[in-house]
Amino acid sequence: MSENEDVDMDSGSESELSASDTSCRKEGYDDYYNRNRRQTYSSELETSMDNPDLHISEGGSSESESLEEPDQFSEDVDPDLGLYGRRARRGRQSIGRPYNFGARGGKGIKRGPRKPLEPSLEFKNLHSEATSAFIDADYERATVLVKQAIQINPEMFAAHSLLSEIFLAQGQKDKALAALFSGAHTRPKDPSVWMKVAKLILERTGEDRTSALQDVIYCYSRVIEIDQKNYDIRFERASVYRELGHNGKAAQEYERLLKDLPHNTTALRLLAETYIDLNEVDKAKSRYDESIAYYMSLTLEEATDFTWSDVNIYVEFFSYLDDHEQGIFMLKSLSRWLLGRKDNVEWDDIVEDDREFDAEHFPRRSEVAFFVPNKYPIESYGSGLPLELRVKLGIYRLKLGLQYREEALSHFSWLNPDDSSEGALLYDFGDLFREAGDALKDAQLHQDAILFYLPLQRTHEYADTSLFMSMAECYVACENDEAAENCYLTVVEYDRNNIVARAKLAKFYEKLGMIEQALKYVNEAIELGRQESMPRRRRKFGSRALQLAREFRSTESGGNSLAIYEGPIGAEIENWRTTTPPASVPGGLVTSAAPLSKKRRQAKEEYVGADHIRYLYSKLLDLEQAMREGQEDVTEDWLDIADALLRDFRSNRVFFPMQRNMIFSGYSREAQRKAGRLKSTTIMDEMEEMAGRLQATLGKRTPEIDPATIPNDYHSISFEQWLDIFLEYALVLSGQGQSEEAYDTLSAAADASIWYHSKPSKVQIYTCWFTCALRLKDEETLSNISRWFMKEYQFVTDTYRLFATLSRLCGDPRKSLFHSSPSMKFMLRQIKAIDYTLPDDPLRPTQTRRTRASVFQERATLTTKDASGQPIPAEDMDIPLLVLYGHILYAGTSFTNALNYFFRAYALAPENPVVLLSIGLSYIHHSLKRQSDNRHYLIMQGLSFMQEYRRVREKSPIPQERQEVEFNFARVWQMLGLTHLAVLGYHRCLALSEEVEAERERFKKGKKIPVTAGGGAPSKDVWVEDFTREAAFALQCLYSFSEETKLAKEVTDRWLVI
Repeated sequence: MSENEDVDMDSGSESELSASDTSCRKEGYDDYYNRNRRQTYSSELETSMDNPDLHISEGGSSESESLEEPDQFSEDVDPDLGLYGRRARRGRQSIGRPYNFGARGGKGIKRGPRKPLEPSLEFKNLHSEATSAFIDADYERATVLVKQAIQINPEMFAAHSLLSEIFLAQGQKDKALAALFSGAHTRPKDPSVWMKVAKLILERTGEDRTSALQDVIYCYSRVIEIDQKNYDIRFERASVYRELGHNGKAAQEYERLLKDLPHNTTALRLLAETYIDLNEVDKAKSRYDESIAYYMSLTLEEATDFTWSDVNIYVEFFSYLDDHEQGIFMLKSLSRWLLGRKDNVEWDDIVEDDREFDAEHFPRRSEVAFFVPNKYPIESYGSGLPLELRVKLGIYRLKLGLQYREEALSHFSWLNPDDSSEGALLYDFGDLFREAGDALKDAQLHQDAILFYLPLQRTHEYADTSLFMSMAECYVACENDEAAENCYLTVVEYDRNNIVARAKLAKFYEKLGMIEQALKYVNEAIELGRQESMPRRRRKFGSRALQLAREFRSTESGGNSLAIYEGPIGAEIENWRTTTPPASVPGGLVTSAAPLSKKRRQAKEEYVGADHIRYLYSKLLDLEQAMREGQEDVTEDWLDIADALLRDFRSNRVFFPMQRNMIFSGYSREAQRKAGRLKSTTIMDEMEEMAGRLQATLGKRTPEIDPATIPNDYHSISFEQWLDIFLEYALVLSGQGQSEEAYDTLSAAADASIWYHSKPSKVQIYTCWFTCALRLKDEETLSNISRWFMKEYQFVTDTYRLFATLSRLCGDPRKSLFHSSPSMKFMLRQIKAIDYTLPDDPLRPTQTRRTRASVFQERATLTTKDASGQPIPAEDMDIPLLVLYGHILYAGTSFTNALNYFFRAYALAPENPVVLLSIGLSYIHHSLKRQSDNRHYLIMQGLSFMQEYRRVREKSPIPQERQEVEFNFARVWQMLGLTHLAVLGYHRCLALSEEVEAERERFKKGKKIPVTAGGGAPSKDVWVEDFTREAAFALQCLYSFSEETKLAKEVTDRWLVI
């Protein structure tokens, strides 16, 4: 049972009341059943309805709330009623949920029902005139008059009822139901009204039976609210719950009924069925245990409600619980009680057989010492046991083992399978014959099973394909090949879609060496499997595209509705009008003209549809420039056309095969069949393998596809152009913030077989994907896409740089996915993959190499393969990868772990300034942590690497790099609290700004390419890294914190004023 359906016997609450929202809005009644109409009561109203202890009588809030609803529903009956517009703006409400017009029950406001208003004279006159018009069958006038009456006094049920009758007389059941539903809320305490509504709903249930049944539940709930002792309606509501699949709520209802009607067998049986559906057999058994104990305490005359049906249900529980021995014990015990031998408990000790229920005392029963022949009538023994329970007794004996075969057959023999007369038990108990046969077959007693299967062939109800399949299985086991073949052929003949029968028959013929016959049925099975995997309905060709094409063509033709394009008219159309009969095929059947005309119509439809697709594509190209310029109306038209084109493309299954490894091979029927093959169909895989084996035996070969024959376009639009539509459509959607649809479009493009196996196309798709994610500022998608690049191009340094770059562009730095657990584990796997695949160092000991292999072998994964499909190993350690993983650990404040990887990079590149700076900062940051052991030592270590960083970086002739050194050192001094050194560092950084500016000018003259400024002086148009602003801002903050406001103002005026 699902969590939200747990049965809680302690809460006396009824289940939720739900129904359709009868608000008809501006559309009137015609749209009543076309909207989402499901909401639930508030918990307070539900509790007040369901719990009798909380139910308030005449002054209760539940009733007062109900009395506020008539306004709502009377106004919903017709959009022309006065207060409708004001109500609509308050939002739609569910049935049973009143509008909240203020603080109900507050101080000074009387709670409880209001006195009904006396109908006005005007209402009486209008109602009388409407009634007269209805009697005269002037329904139009009657409708107008009664609506006017409702507008004056909406709380009068008579008017709603009359309106419902008027609609009903006109055959408009939906409107009649809506009117009656509205009016019912004016009499919330009249159960007959709610029952009338429920009856009308059940009478008009159409295709949307689920919605109708939920409305019925609401009506029943209102009746139960009025009278909780209306047990018939409570049973009905539980039944509706079961029909809707709400077994948890149904179980709650039956449990409450059992609480009010202890040991009621009707509720008990229905509760048992419900618990079995919920796989809660233990609960069903425990409820029956309680009732059995109660009924067995009574005399048989008093326990008339407990019947053999209850014994059958109870004993069935043991089959679900796989406790057949206890099931036999309880079956015999309960049967003994119902047969009037309750005190004859000595038979409980006889467990090795069922002689107690033999037909005669002699021979077995009379052999028992405690048996007294005339103590009980002979009818209280074997002949008194119902046949259903006797068969079940035999089945349970078989479940205990083959040693009970004779005992089971003695029970089954009561069915008298050899009786072929008109009054044979077969015609009344065919289901018992089938159960007995299935039990014997499952016990591998095939010859005995056939004895009970054979008579079923004479019945209409049980002679189905499953019977003949079971018989065939038994005949095969008995090596009766002829009978088995007849059974399989019978199934194949009468069930043209049975794949299993054909597969079994194919295996049967293969075993007999009849290869051609086997191949025939293998091919039939494969054909049926492919058809089954294809859509049931033929794809409606370009329905959305057709609609759009007609709209645009109509607009271009000046809005002339007659100028709807239906395809080219000319020589091509004649091909579909050809009536020349086809030549007969020698040795084959002559095809009738009707199917050919149908094929011609389909061909014409596809030709016209393809022409619409090409027209829409040309229209798309016409609108492309204006769309890219940002014209909103044109953009919406462009999106509509692109959406229609992509829908048509995505509806073609041949582009999206069930198995991804299938390569696009054209639009042939065979290609479509292959594309539609189910991915996990074991029997189909087996048949494919068998077909290949049989064809090889016959010397046949499957023809290979010529690559030159594979098309490279769809509707005369090349696949490259289709890819452009996919990508640009996703980019435009992402610009509008529609992330879900944009990602879905890109996912479809990535899954299409024509691009899935093309590496350049996939790179283009995923590049567009992270571009969309950048526009949407979606850090998670950026992380996932960058991982794809790292998998596809493993050990390529630029992919790791791409990951680092994308991780900086969006997201919260404090909760960034950059240093999340998945990213950390992924990068560690990349490092281990390199470590495992690198060539061994000949100078290392052999034992070390063996240990290394054992550590990484199970964890390393090579994801990039060459043209031959072989994985590409790493050629050298990737220093940026080591530094990147170190920075992931660094960002997560795991400075000690980060140093391990920084030092590995340092060993490979000791003069790399990034590595030196990272090591220095890791030491210094770790020194500031509370748990650091020797803070002074860590700071000195960090500063020594910072000095190495200065030594390497100052060699550079580029002023920006020297400025970077001064800025980073100043930041370190500021972090350590050495502000006087930090101030000097920031001033040295500012002093280098003139050299940086000169470098910018030289760069600008050398490149001669204007670039938007991203740093440095704001008036320049070439980006050159410049730390002037950052240094000035840091200096301003230091002066301000030191209350040196004059110096802070000088720095601000000099460097920070734009």
